[in-house]
Amino acid sequence: MHNYTKDQDKSDVMIKFDRVTKKYRGLTVVDHISFEVYRGEICGFLGPNGAGKTTSLRMLLGLLRPTSGRIEVQGTDVHRNAPAALDGVGAIVEESRFYPYLSGEQNLRQALRLRNLDITETAIEERLEAVGLKEARSRRVKGYSLGMRQRLALALALLQDPVILVLDEPMNGLDPTAMREFRLHLLQLSQSGVTVLLSSHILSEVEQLATRLVFINHGHIVGIEDLRTDQAAQAYIRCAEPKRLGAWFDTRNIEAEATEDGGYRLHLERTEDMASLIRRLVHDGMDILEARPYKENLERQYMDRMAITEKETQNVEA
Repeated sequence: MHNYTKDQDKSDVMIKFDRVTKKYRGLTVVDHISFEVYRGEICGFLGPNGAGKTTSLRMLLGLLRPTSGRIEVQGTDVHRNAPAALDGVGAIVEESRFYPYLSGEQNLRQALRLRNLDITETAIEERLEAVGLKEARSRRVKGYSLGMRQRLALALALLQDPVILVLDEPMNGLDPTAMREFRLHLLQLSQSGVTVLLSSHILSEVEQLATRLVFINHGHIVGIEDLRTDQAAQAYIRCAEPKRLGAWFDTRNIEAEATEDGGYRLHLERTEDMASLIRRLVHDGMDILEARPYKENLERQYMDRMAITEKETQNVEA
């Protein structure tokens, strides 16, 4: 998988929002947002309904024009040269619409004709198989479930072997099996270098996919977290005697935060300190029940970010 670091070469920036604002009749929907998505990342774009996610994605795809600011895709300004910027971009934004009386395969062919694209029979078959619709390819779309329509939308987004995928709630209507298949497919695409910007309310799935998170609320970016660097030096340790363990940390000036289950969350200066810390604990007679890298629950992160924004909003209104 692509290894993103904070010092990553700027040539790897695939999507860039630079102080982007969108207003409707005086109402600010998106307010000076800035963030970047790098090559091979799966970036979760998270926020409640009405936060500005879909508006941002529609601007990214050239479907809306920003009131101010600049959006670049593959180094090109979307609203100055959309064909060049969006070449190689596949997308699912809001509910995908198909011709109900055509089959799934016929819908793909019609989309290709409208786009004047020449895709081989093998490519169409491979995309339908990849999303689990090979057996249903000849069925009329009017008989498809919501989950099957979402799979067909993904097949359409994948037809041109995209280098970037922009996905807005792509897992709506998928059953657990289909969701797992979808997740594995996105991971495979990321490992091959495809960049994914994913907006979803299904936090458990985002948690298993994303390498970085961008939180948005009330049109503002309220947090950006790189899950591979920001949390790499955090650890969780739980022993048979929690109070004794807490005292052990205190006497050695090790900052540790007690958790609800009797364990401790701590920050390490170096990742290799985990092994030496465990050796010291065992040497001092601690019965270790669990020791592992710590990853904060995404639901908690999400709620904390949204709560902070709500509090700031209330203060402004007051």
